[in-house]
Amino acid sequence: MKAPYLCWLVSISALLYPYISSAQWDENNSLGRYSYPIFAVTGKQQFTGTAFFYRSGDTTFLVSNYHAIKGMSPLKKTITFNSDTLYLKYSVKDSGGSKVLPIDVSDAAIGETEIFSMVDRIDLLKIPMELPGDADIHFINDLVDPAYFNAVPEEVVVFGFPTGPGNIPPFYSQQQILAGQVNQQGFADYDASLKVNFPGSSDSARAILSGTARYYYFIKPYAAQGYSGAPVFGKFRTAEGQVIYRFSGVIFAGQPMTRQTWAIKGSVALQYLKGEL
Repeated sequence: MKAPYLCWLVSISALLYPYISSAQWDENNSLGRYSYPIFAVTGKQQFTGTAFFYRSGDTTFLVSNYHAIKGMSPLKKTITFNSDTLYLKYSVKDSGGSKVLPIDVSDAAIGETEIFSMVDRIDLLKIPMELPGDADIHFINDLVDPAYFNAVPEEVVVFGFPTGPGNIPPFYSQQQILAGQVNQQGFADYDASLKVNFPGSSDSARAILSGTARYYYFIKPYAAQGYSGAPVFGKFRTAEGQVIYRFSGVIFAGQPMTRQTWAIKGSVALQYLKGEL
């Protein structure tokens, strides 16, 4: 999540911004349709993240990192911001524009904010919601295929909404692409960096973090703030050699010491989305 200075909000109901995307991913830039910018506002700060939609039966869920919605950091086990309203920016059908929708995320609406560690559970939150009739929404279900969950993709692609430094307008968003590789040595790299940067850390303490490999994996390069909650797409090839993209996880956080990015495994995210975790 990003926290630049925000000129205070104007009327939500009147907002209508042109949807601007810098995504240029050849014929596959349609993958960007699955990522949506979300905003939390507290005081004069705006926190920007990324979300996606999952459908279960007749229920639609908006999904992002828990920290992007509720402001609780599972890295530090502290609450970094409090906001009872989450703002979703969505594309309007057949208009070329977008609107901002306020969503009630107060404790009364979706439950009290929990304090937990990334070691104990994944940093995801799904919110059931009714979509406006004019919303042009694409569901991640389209790209979920468990047959690819244990396969290492040729590369990964992520579409998110980092804002960059400096002042920005209310609900500013510009979609950007993060393209990289799964780092299969990611936890070894992280452990080595802990030994160098925190020489007093014990083997047992480092082992606890390495134990999160059951939930997370690493990709390179480093994801900027604002990518939090963005779906990860893996590039695969079928037996016939056809290139396909499938849901491979969710961005969790950047890891600055090793310049790589934590991602929640696609199989684990799906377990949560299906209510099995």
